[in-house]
Amino acid sequence: MSIYDIKSGTGADEDRIDQLAETLRALVDESAIKRQEELLLAKDTRLAKLTPEAIRFLATSEKLSERLGDDPDLEWSPAVIGLCKAVEVEIVRRIIIPLAKQAAGASLGEDVNDKDIGRVAKFCSRPDGKPPEIGVFSHFLQTTIHSQSRRENSPLIRAFLSLLADWPGSNWLLEPSGLHKSLVTLTSKFRNRAAHIDELDKSDYEACRDLVAGENGMVWRLILASQSVGKKGK
Repeated sequence: MSIYDIKSGTGADEDRIDQLAETLRALVDESAIKRQEELLLAKDTRLAKLTPEAIRFLATSEKLSERLGDDPDLEWSPAVIGLCKAVEVEIVRRIIIPLAKQAAGASLGEDVNDKDIGRVAKFCSRPDGKPPEIGVFSHFLQTTIHSQSRRENSPLIRAFLSLLADWPGSNWLLEPSGLHKSLVTLTSKFRNRAAHIDELDKSDYEACRDLVAGENGMVWRLILASQSVGKKGK
């Protein structure tokens, strides 16, 4: 299936995003991805603290960007989706899975039926299922930040706040101008556009790459924000 067919299809956004991620993998040779991973690791040692899957997405996107070059007629959506998926897998590993463990044994029935946090609660109640996407987590984060009643009454959000209490750098996760703002930018300017018929170009990719893995990018902020007391790196 071509990139245009995926982006113009009638399937759900998440299905299109998954298809574009698969297209990204198919566009770059496995050995080239491996070499790119090694180059990225040599360039920035912080990369070693990311999950192997996140490193793979970053390396694949970067290698594809080299192939696309400066041709104005080429579609950069798969490369952009790879950057977004790197953020998503880091959030799942660093926040959502630990949250599921933190909430184990809590009564999440009402939270599962809550329209704003239900999909995160559903995963935490049955963490063998598919983790929530970054748009879903962004909405959960927005609810946590702004809903005082949920903070007081939701077992899931109480577990989330308890989890963050052990992370000295976690303020960024709860600041309105922190992770939530970055996720809104990532989804609205890049991820959602890449999933639809908008044609993304090199400038879109470079802006997304800076947001995700620039000097002060999201993946590095996630590492710092999710470190437990007395732990470094992973």
